[in-house]
Amino acid sequence: MTTLNASPIQGPIHGKTSFRHLARFCVTTALAAGLLSGCAAGGPHPAKIAASAQSELGKGSTEKAIALAEQAVLADPRNAAYRTLLGSAYLRAGRFEAARQAYDEAMQLGEDSGKAALSLALANIALGRGGDAADTLNTYRDSIPASDYGLAMAMAGQTQTGIAALTDALRHGENTPKVRQNLAYAYALDGSWREAKLMTQQDLPADKVNERLQAWAGMASPEDGRRRVASLLGAPLRTDGGQPTALALANFPAASKLADEAAAKAADQSAEKAADSDGSALAKAAVAALPAAPASAAAQQPSLADASSVPAKAQLAAIDVPPSTAPAPAASAPRMVSTPVVQALPAPVDHGSHVVQLGAFSSADGAQRAWRHFAARHPGLGSYHSQITQVTVKGHNFWRVQAAGFAGLAVARQMCQSVKAQGGVCLVMADPHGVTPQGRPAATRMAQR
Repeated sequence: MTTLNASPIQGPIHGKTSFRHLARFCVTTALAAGLLSGCAAGGPHPAKIAASAQSELGKGSTEKAIALAEQAVLADPRNAAYRTLLGSAYLRAGRFEAARQAYDEAMQLGEDSGKAALSLALANIALGRGGDAADTLNTYRDSIPASDYGLAMAMAGQTQTGIAALTDALRHGENTPKVRQNLAYAYALDGSWREAKLMTQQDLPADKVNERLQAWAGMASPEDGRRRVASLLGAPLRTDGGQPTALALANFPAASKLADEAAAKAADQSAEKAADSDGSALAKAAVAALPAAPASAAAQQPSLADASSVPAKAQLAAIDVPPSTAPAPAASAPRMVSTPVVQALPAPVDHGSHVVQLGAFSSADGAQRAWRHFAARHPGLGSYHSQITQVTVKGHNFWRVQAAGFAGLAVARQMCQSVKAQGGVCLVMADPHGVTPQGRPAATRMAQR
């Protein structure tokens, strides 16, 4: 069968959690009923539990791996590696909804690898969320091997994009059975059966070719995503109700969030007492004006399932780039990217004159994920303001991702050059809501790159 390697993580799992954390979760066993049996303050360290889960997964004991990985997540719920491991176990067991949730939350916590992105995309493909899968694959295009990217894009419904990526990989020297058979499968998903047969014949005996093509034909309809992914991974076909609600990241806000909520609650109670004591309209107004307690981590960083799951022309229209000036797609062949020397940029301003646009995406979730990825990969970008805006182009909704707060065209260009030097793409645009250094409203046209 096709050989896309979707194993989400390999090697040991590292994490640090005190026994105090484990003891705290033992007290709240009502939350984790049935998931953390035998919990005690002197129980195993979560890192050991995770290592055991990894070992069981390596042996193919997916149910044992899931049980252990769930324990590790409960013991240290904000550990991204443990949630990634849990997603891997769910994926191997054919529990695609649960896998999607686990990978979503791991990436909210900072997991930023191409393997996790590929695995999330496969889970979304299995669930019929091809657009979200394509968003993820394109966001992480620079860290996913061309052989995996191409087949996954074809499975997500973007068959021509997948075929182009795999063909490009072959032309650049990746002439391996894996690439050839992934290309054959992509042709089959595209309905190009003649090409699929010719490519399949390069690696299979003649008496096995028709058998392979018939297997692919039996899973060719768009509704067969779950079967295709299960077959690819060697996972069973099963229904899935998602991961246990006790594991949801929303149940475990960061310590800083808890502190903010506690401070806001204390301030609210203080103001209410003042209002009750003197009954003055001023005190009551102060209570009404107090900021609301910060939303949970899950609300501020929505569950993501994700640059773009739309035709190339529509993408260009969405980001205001004339086709003649569209950036060329990155070559699929392996290449070395030198780390650029990034000069210090001026601090961002509240109302800058320009923005650096990083892409247009088919969902708000995909745009949020992309911003976190870009900010993690490009030096200095994260210190600027994220600006995500929805636009409608020819009846299709897109979400533009921009870094805002640049005080002038030159500063924005410098950042864009830094992004491009690391293999990314971007555009410098005038911010229609910004103000130029001279105090004039910024132009609404796109700035020249």
